[in-house]
Amino acid sequence: MAGHERSPERPGRLLELDALRGIAAVLVVVFHFTAAYGHEIGWSGTEPLFRFTSGQAGVALFFVISGFVIAMTLERSRTALDFIVSRFARLYPAFWFSALLTTGLIVATGFNPFHLTIRGFLASLTMANGLTDMPFIDPAYWTLTREILFYAFFAAAYFGLGARHTTGVLLAWIVVTSLYNVFVADTNVYACRTAASCGAILLNATFAHLFAAGALAYKLHRGERTPLVLASLFLAIAAASVSFWPEHGFQPSASAKAAFFVGLVMAAAAGYLKVLRSPVLIFLGAISYSLYLLHQVIGYFLIGGLVRWGLGADLAILTAFCLVTILASAVCYGVERPSQRAILRLYAPYRERRRLDAVPTV
Repeated sequence: MAGHERSPERPGRLLELDALRGIAAVLVVVFHFTAAYGHEIGWSGTEPLFRFTSGQAGVALFFVISGFVIAMTLERSRTALDFIVSRFARLYPAFWFSALLTTGLIVATGFNPFHLTIRGFLASLTMANGLTDMPFIDPAYWTLTREILFYAFFAAAYFGLGARHTTGVLLAWIVVTSLYNVFVADTNVYACRTAASCGAILLNATFAHLFAAGALAYKLHRGERTPLVLASLFLAIAAASVSFWPEHGFQPSASAKAAFFVGLVMAAAAGYLKVLRSPVLIFLGAISYSLYLLHQVIGYFLIGGLVRWGLGADLAILTAFCLVTILASAVCYGVERPSQRAILRLYAPYRERRRLDAVPTV
Protein backbone atom coordinates (compact mmCIF):
# COMPACT_ATOMS: atom_id res chain seq x y z
CA MET A 1 0.00 0.00 0.00
CA ALA A 2 3.02 2.25 0.34
CA GLY A 3 3.43 4.99 -2.19
CA HIS A 4 -0.27 5.46 -2.93
CA GLU A 5 -2.04 8.72 -2.26
CA ARG A 6 -4.06 8.69 0.95
CA SER A 7 -6.89 10.73 2.34
CA PRO A 8 -5.51 13.61 4.42
CA GLU A 9 -8.30 13.06 6.97
CA ARG A 10 -8.00 9.30 7.24
CA PRO A 11 -4.43 8.07 6.71
CA GLY A 12 -4.16 4.66 5.10
CA ARG A 13 -7.43 4.97 3.18
CA LEU A 14 -7.10 4.74 -0.58
CA LEU A 15 -8.73 7.67 -2.32
CA GLU A 16 -9.54 5.61 -5.40
CA LEU A 17 -11.61 3.12 -3.41
CA ASP A 18 -13.50 5.98 -1.79
CA ALA A 19 -14.22 7.33 -5.26
CA LEU A 20 -15.48 3.94 -6.46
CA ARG A 21 -17.74 3.76 -3.44
CA GLY A 22 -19.12 7.16 -4.40
CA ILE A 23 -19.79 5.96 -7.94
CA ALA A 24 -21.58 2.88 -6.61
CA ALA A 25 -23.79 5.01 -4.36
CA VAL A 26 -24.70 7.33 -7.23
CA LEU A 27 -25.59 4.35 -9.44
CA VAL A 28 -28.00 3.09 -6.80
CA VAL A 29 -29.55 6.54 -6.28
CA VAL A 30 -29.98 7.14 -10.01
CA PHE A 31 -31.58 3.70 -10.40
CA HIS A 32 -34.10 4.39 -7.63
CA PHE A 33 -34.88 7.93 -8.80
CA THR A 34 -35.25 7.19 -12.52
CA ALA A 35 -36.42 3.58 -12.84
CA ALA A 36 -37.65 2.30 -9.49
CA TYR A 37 -39.69 5.41 -8.64
CA GLY A 38 -42.08 4.84 -11.53
CA HIS A 39 -42.54 1.20 -10.58
CA GLU A 40 -42.88 1.72 -6.81
CA ILE A 41 -44.62 5.12 -6.62
CA GLY A 42 -45.75 5.97 -10.14
CA TRP A 43 -45.38 9.17 -12.15
CA SER A 44 -48.38 11.49 -11.97
CA GLY A 45 -47.28 13.48 -15.02
CA THR A 46 -44.55 13.19 -17.59
CA GLU A 47 -42.00 10.44 -17.10
CA PRO A 48 -38.22 10.98 -17.09
CA LEU A 49 -36.41 10.92 -20.42
CA PHE A 50 -33.64 8.71 -18.98
CA ARG A 51 -34.01 5.59 -16.89
CA PHE A 52 -31.08 3.73 -15.41
CA THR A 53 -32.22 0.16 -14.87
CA SER A 54 -28.99 -1.51 -13.67
CA GLY A 55 -29.20 -0.80 -9.96
CA GLN A 56 -27.58 -4.17 -9.25
CA ALA A 57 -24.35 -2.80 -10.75
CA GLY A 58 -23.98 -0.35 -7.86
CA VAL A 59 -24.80 -3.01 -5.29
CA ALA A 60 -22.36 -5.50 -6.81
CA LEU A 61 -19.58 -2.90 -6.81
CA PHE A 62 -20.39 -2.06 -3.18
CA PHE A 63 -20.08 -5.71 -2.14
CA VAL A 64 -16.77 -6.26 -3.93
CA ILE A 65 -15.36 -3.11 -2.28
CA SER A 66 -16.67 -4.34 1.09
CA GLY A 67 -14.88 -7.66 0.68
CA PHE A 68 -11.64 -5.87 -0.12
CA VAL A 69 -11.93 -3.32 2.68
CA ILE A 70 -13.01 -5.80 5.38
CA ALA A 71 -10.09 -8.09 4.55
CA MET A 72 -7.80 -5.06 4.94
CA THR A 73 -9.52 -3.96 8.16
CA LEU A 74 -9.23 -7.39 9.75
CA GLU A 75 -5.54 -7.46 8.98
CA ARG A 76 -5.16 -4.16 10.84
CA SER A 77 -7.25 -5.25 13.86
CA ARG A 78 -5.32 -6.75 16.76
CA THR A 79 -8.36 -8.44 18.28
CA ALA A 80 -11.93 -9.31 17.40
CA LEU A 81 -13.12 -6.59 19.78
CA ASP A 82 -11.03 -3.99 17.92
CA PHE A 83 -12.75 -5.03 14.70
CA ILE A 84 -16.23 -5.00 16.25
CA VAL A 85 -15.75 -1.54 17.76
CA SER A 86 -14.35 -0.11 14.53
CA ARG A 87 -17.28 -1.49 12.50
CA PHE A 88 -19.83 -0.30 15.07
CA ALA A 89 -18.33 3.19 15.08
CA ARG A 90 -18.29 3.27 11.30
CA LEU A 91 -21.82 2.04 10.72
CA TYR A 92 -24.31 2.40 13.55
CA PRO A 93 -24.35 6.08 14.64
CA ALA A 94 -24.96 7.38 11.11
CA PHE A 95 -27.40 4.54 10.48
CA TRP A 96 -29.48 5.22 13.58
CA PHE A 97 -29.56 8.95 12.90
CA SER A 98 -30.59 8.43 9.27
CA ALA A 99 -33.18 5.81 10.25
CA LEU A 100 -34.72 8.15 12.82
CA LEU A 101 -34.70 11.02 10.33
CA THR A 102 -36.47 8.91 7.72
CA THR A 103 -38.96 7.61 10.27
CA GLY A 104 -39.61 11.16 11.45
CA LEU A 105 -40.50 12.12 7.88
CA ILE A 106 -42.86 9.15 7.59
CA VAL A 107 -44.61 9.99 10.87
CA ALA A 108 -44.79 13.73 10.25
CA THR A 109 -46.06 13.58 6.67
CA GLY A 110 -47.84 10.24 6.44
CA PHE A 111 -45.72 9.39 3.40
CA ASN A 112 -45.23 5.67 4.01
CA PRO A 113 -44.86 4.05 0.57
CA PHE A 114 -43.28 0.86 1.90
CA HIS A 115 -45.74 0.33 4.76
CA LEU A 116 -43.36 0.68 7.69
CA THR A 117 -44.71 -0.74 10.96
CA ILE A 118 -43.56 -0.33 14.55
CA ARG A 119 -42.18 -3.86 14.54
CA GLY A 120 -40.42 -3.20 11.25
CA PHE A 121 -38.96 0.01 12.67
CA LEU A 122 -37.58 -1.75 15.75
CA ALA A 123 -36.22 -4.66 13.72
CA SER A 124 -34.61 -2.28 11.22
CA LEU A 125 -32.58 -0.59 13.96
CA THR A 126 -30.56 -3.79 14.42
CA MET A 127 -29.57 -3.88 10.72
CA ALA A 128 -30.67 -7.52 10.81
CA ASN A 129 -34.16 -6.88 9.49
CA GLY A 130 -33.29 -8.81 6.35
CA LEU A 131 -33.56 -11.98 8.44
CA THR A 132 -37.28 -11.29 8.83
CA ASP A 133 -40.08 -10.47 6.44
CA MET A 134 -40.92 -7.17 8.12
CA PRO A 135 -40.72 -3.87 6.20
CA PHE A 136 -37.54 -1.83 6.39
CA ILE A 137 -37.47 1.82 7.42
CA ASP A 138 -35.94 2.38 4.00
CA PRO A 139 -35.93 -0.49 1.46
CA ALA A 140 -32.29 0.23 0.61
CA TYR A 141 -31.35 -1.09 4.06
CA TRP A 142 -31.64 -4.69 2.83
CA THR A 143 -27.97 -4.61 1.86
CA LEU A 144 -26.92 -3.76 5.42
CA THR A 145 -28.08 -7.17 6.65
CA ARG A 146 -25.91 -8.81 3.99
CA GLU A 147 -22.97 -6.64 5.04
CA ILE A 148 -23.10 -7.46 8.75
CA LEU A 149 -23.58 -11.15 8.01
CA PHE A 150 -20.42 -11.06 5.93
CA TYR A 151 -18.55 -9.16 8.64
CA ALA A 152 -19.54 -11.72 11.26
CA PHE A 153 -18.71 -14.68 9.04
CA PHE A 154 -15.33 -13.45 7.84
CA ALA A 155 -14.26 -12.09 11.24
CA ALA A 156 -15.12 -15.44 12.87
CA ALA A 157 -13.00 -17.23 10.27
CA TYR A 158 -10.13 -14.75 10.60
CA PHE A 159 -9.91 -14.71 14.40
CA GLY A 160 -11.09 -18.27 14.95
CA LEU A 161 -8.97 -20.11 12.40
CA GLY A 162 -6.25 -17.61 11.60
CA ALA A 163 -5.51 -15.45 8.58
CA ARG A 164 -3.74 -18.18 6.66
CA HIS A 165 -6.86 -20.36 6.61
CA THR A 166 -9.26 -17.72 5.33
CA THR A 167 -8.66 -18.51 1.67
CA GLY A 168 -9.83 -22.07 2.23
CA VAL A 169 -12.86 -20.78 4.12
CA LEU A 170 -13.74 -18.42 1.28
CA LEU A 171 -13.34 -21.20 -1.26
CA ALA A 172 -15.64 -23.49 0.73
CA TRP A 173 -18.17 -20.64 1.09
CA ILE A 174 -18.21 -20.06 -2.67
CA VAL A 175 -18.76 -23.75 -3.39
CA VAL A 176 -21.47 -24.24 -0.75
CA THR A 177 -23.41 -21.12 -1.69
CA SER A 178 -23.23 -21.90 -5.41
CA LEU A 179 -24.65 -25.36 -4.79
CA TYR A 180 -27.31 -23.84 -2.54
CA ASN A 181 -28.32 -21.38 -5.25
CA VAL A 182 -28.76 -24.13 -7.81
CA PHE A 183 -30.35 -26.88 -5.73
CA VAL A 184 -32.06 -25.24 -2.73
CA ALA A 185 -32.69 -21.50 -3.02
CA ASP A 186 -35.97 -20.08 -4.28
CA THR A 187 -36.88 -16.77 -5.86
CA ASN A 188 -37.28 -14.89 -2.54
CA VAL A 189 -33.68 -13.72 -2.58
CA TYR A 190 -34.44 -10.42 -0.79
CA ALA A 191 -36.89 -11.58 1.89
CA CYS A 192 -37.01 -14.36 4.48
CA ARG A 193 -40.35 -15.90 3.46
CA THR A 194 -39.55 -19.60 3.16
CA ALA A 195 -37.02 -21.93 4.77
CA ALA A 196 -35.02 -21.88 1.53
CA SER A 197 -34.97 -18.09 1.29
CA CYS A 198 -34.10 -17.67 4.99
CA GLY A 199 -31.21 -20.08 4.55
CA ALA A 200 -30.04 -18.20 1.47
CA ILE A 201 -29.94 -14.96 3.43
CA LEU A 202 -28.09 -16.52 6.38
CA LEU A 203 -25.53 -18.00 3.98
CA ASN A 204 -25.43 -14.78 1.93
CA ALA A 205 -25.81 -17.20 -0.94
CA THR A 206 -26.82 -14.75 -3.67
CA PHE A 207 -23.94 -12.36 -3.01
CA ALA A 208 -21.24 -14.51 -1.38
CA HIS A 209 -19.18 -14.58 -4.55
CA LEU A 210 -18.90 -10.76 -4.57
CA PHE A 211 -17.75 -10.44 -0.97
CA ALA A 212 -15.37 -13.36 -1.41
CA ALA A 213 -13.99 -11.94 -4.66
CA GLY A 214 -13.27 -8.62 -2.95
CA ALA A 215 -11.47 -10.33 -0.05
CA LEU A 216 -9.45 -12.49 -2.43
CA ALA A 217 -8.60 -9.43 -4.52
CA TYR A 218 -7.13 -7.87 -1.37
CA LYS A 219 -5.01 -10.97 -0.82
CA LEU A 220 -3.63 -10.60 -4.34
CA HIS A 221 -3.12 -6.89 -3.80
CA ARG A 222 -0.97 -7.48 -0.72
CA GLY A 223 1.15 -10.07 -2.56
CA GLU A 224 -0.49 -13.38 -1.64
CA ARG A 225 -0.49 -14.76 -5.18
CA THR A 226 -0.75 -18.46 -4.39
CA PRO A 227 -2.47 -20.98 -6.67
CA LEU A 228 -5.22 -21.38 -4.05
CA VAL A 229 -5.97 -17.65 -3.98
CA LEU A 230 -5.98 -17.41 -7.76
CA ALA A 231 -8.18 -20.50 -8.16
CA SER A 232 -10.58 -19.25 -5.49
CA LEU A 233 -10.90 -15.85 -7.14
CA PHE A 234 -11.55 -17.49 -10.52
CA LEU A 235 -14.25 -19.67 -8.94
CA ALA A 236 -15.82 -16.65 -7.20
CA ILE A 237 -16.13 -14.88 -10.55
CA ALA A 238 -17.50 -18.02 -12.20
CA ALA A 239 -20.02 -18.43 -9.35
CA ALA A 240 -21.66 -15.17 -10.39
CA SER A 241 -23.25 -17.03 -13.30
CA VAL A 242 -25.41 -19.09 -10.92
CA SER A 243 -25.96 -16.49 -8.20
CA PHE A 244 -29.52 -15.73 -9.37
CA TRP A 245 -30.23 -19.25 -10.59
CA PRO A 246 -33.80 -19.51 -9.18
CA GLU A 247 -34.80 -16.36 -11.05
CA HIS A 248 -32.65 -16.28 -14.17
CA GLY A 249 -30.86 -19.60 -14.51
CA PHE A 250 -27.32 -19.71 -15.88
CA GLN A 251 -26.00 -16.18 -16.63
CA PRO A 252 -22.47 -16.06 -18.08
CA SER A 253 -22.81 -12.28 -18.43
CA ALA A 254 -22.97 -12.01 -14.63
CA SER A 255 -19.48 -13.52 -14.42
CA ALA A 256 -18.19 -10.99 -16.95
CA LYS A 257 -19.63 -8.17 -14.83
CA ALA A 258 -18.13 -9.62 -11.64
CA ALA A 259 -14.73 -9.86 -13.33
CA PHE A 260 -15.04 -6.23 -14.40
CA PHE A 261 -15.87 -5.05 -10.87
CA VAL A 262 -13.02 -7.06 -9.36
CA GLY A 263 -10.60 -5.70 -11.94
CA LEU A 264 -11.85 -2.18 -11.30
CA VAL A 265 -11.30 -2.49 -7.54
CA MET A 266 -7.84 -4.00 -7.95
CA ALA A 267 -6.79 -1.36 -10.47
CA ALA A 268 -8.06 1.39 -8.18
CA ALA A 269 -6.26 -0.07 -5.16
CA ALA A 270 -3.04 -0.37 -7.15
CA GLY A 271 -3.20 3.31 -8.06
CA TYR A 272 -3.72 2.79 -11.78
CA LEU A 273 -6.96 4.80 -11.98
CA LYS A 274 -5.72 8.27 -11.14
CA VAL A 275 -8.78 9.75 -12.82
CA LEU A 276 -10.72 8.60 -9.74
CA ARG A 277 -8.88 11.18 -7.63
CA SER A 278 -11.26 13.82 -8.86
CA PRO A 279 -12.41 16.01 -5.93
CA VAL A 280 -16.03 15.44 -6.93
CA LEU A 281 -15.68 11.66 -6.85
CA ILE A 282 -13.73 11.72 -3.59
CA PHE A 283 -16.44 13.92 -2.05
CA LEU A 284 -19.15 11.53 -3.23
CA GLY A 285 -17.14 8.68 -1.77
CA ALA A 286 -16.89 10.48 1.56
CA ILE A 287 -20.65 10.94 1.82
CA SER A 288 -21.58 7.66 0.10
CA TYR A 289 -22.73 5.85 3.24
CA SER A 290 -24.96 8.69 4.42
CA LEU A 291 -26.23 9.20 0.88
CA TYR A 292 -27.15 5.54 0.62
CA LEU A 293 -28.91 5.58 3.99
CA LEU A 294 -30.98 8.68 3.26
CA HIS A 295 -31.81 8.63 -0.41
CA GLN A 296 -34.77 6.35 -1.11
CA VAL A 297 -37.77 7.28 1.07
CA ILE A 298 -36.68 10.90 1.50
CA GLY A 299 -35.80 11.15 -2.19
CA TYR A 300 -39.14 9.71 -3.24
CA PHE A 301 -40.93 12.19 -0.99
CA LEU A 302 -39.02 15.09 -2.54
CA ILE A 303 -39.59 13.92 -6.11
CA GLY A 304 -43.32 13.51 -5.53
CA GLY A 305 -43.60 16.93 -3.92
CA LEU A 306 -41.61 18.65 -6.64
CA VAL A 307 -43.73 17.03 -9.36
CA ARG A 308 -46.91 18.19 -7.62
CA TRP A 309 -45.49 21.72 -7.54
CA GLY A 310 -45.20 21.63 -11.31
CA LEU A 311 -41.65 20.49 -12.01
CA GLY A 312 -41.09 17.99 -14.79
CA ALA A 313 -39.83 14.54 -13.86
CA ASP A 314 -36.24 15.16 -14.95
CA LEU A 315 -35.90 18.47 -13.11
CA ALA A 316 -37.59 16.97 -10.03
CA ILE A 317 -35.09 14.08 -10.05
CA LEU A 318 -32.12 16.42 -10.41
CA THR A 319 -33.38 18.73 -7.66
CA ALA A 320 -34.10 15.82 -5.32
CA PHE A 321 -30.63 14.41 -5.98
CA CYS A 322 -29.03 17.75 -5.07
CA LEU A 323 -31.13 18.10 -1.91
CA VAL A 324 -30.44 14.56 -0.74
CA THR A 325 -26.72 15.09 -1.43
CA ILE A 326 -26.75 18.23 0.73
CA LEU A 327 -28.55 16.34 3.50
CA ALA A 328 -26.10 13.44 3.24
CA SER A 329 -23.18 15.86 3.49
CA ALA A 330 -24.63 17.35 6.66
CA VAL A 331 -25.11 13.90 8.21
CA CYS A 332 -21.66 12.72 7.12
CA TYR A 333 -19.75 15.68 8.52
CA GLY A 334 -22.12 16.47 11.37
CA VAL A 335 -22.91 12.98 12.66
CA GLU A 336 -21.08 10.15 10.90
CA ARG A 337 -17.49 11.38 11.17
CA PRO A 338 -17.70 13.03 14.64
CA SER A 339 -19.44 10.03 16.23
CA GLN A 340 -16.94 7.63 14.70
CA ARG A 341 -14.02 9.64 16.05
CA ALA A 342 -15.66 9.95 19.48
CA ILE A 343 -16.28 6.21 19.84
CA LEU A 344 -12.77 5.29 18.74
CA ARG A 345 -11.34 7.92 21.07
CA LEU A 346 -13.29 6.49 24.01
CA TYR A 347 -12.19 2.98 23.12
CA ALA A 348 -8.50 3.84 22.65
CA PRO A 349 -7.47 3.82 26.37
CA TYR A 350 -9.11 0.42 26.91
CA ARG A 351 -7.39 -0.97 23.83
CA GLU A 352 -4.05 0.38 25.01
CA ARG A 353 -4.49 -1.17 28.47
CA ARG A 354 -5.21 -4.53 26.90
CA ARG A 355 -2.15 -4.18 24.70
CA LEU A 356 0.07 -3.40 27.68
CA ASP A 357 -1.42 -6.25 29.72
CA ALA A 358 -0.57 -8.62 26.88
CA VAL A 359 3.11 -7.59 26.88
CA PRO A 360 5.08 -10.18 28.90
CA THR A 361 7.01 -8.81 31.85
CA VAL A 362 10.70 -9.53 32.19
